Amino acid sequence: MRACIDELPDSHRTVLLLRDIEELDTEETAERLGISPAAVKVRLHRARQALRTLLEPLLAVDHEYVTKKE
Repeated sequence: MRACIDELPDSHRTVLLLRDIEELDTEETAERLGISPAAVKVRLHRARQALRTLLEPLLAVDHEYVTKKE
């Protein structure tokens, strides 16, 4: 998971880490980054989409491995 997060663009990674890992709210994240709360929401949404795209192939491989073992 961390390797996939590291692949995100800086602006997406930073927002994702502050909101989802450090659990700051939107306002706190916006203040720290000097951007609007709306920009935080957009970046977070895009970051989560990008992370999902990066993780899907890895999760599919894990699922195939587990399925074959059963």
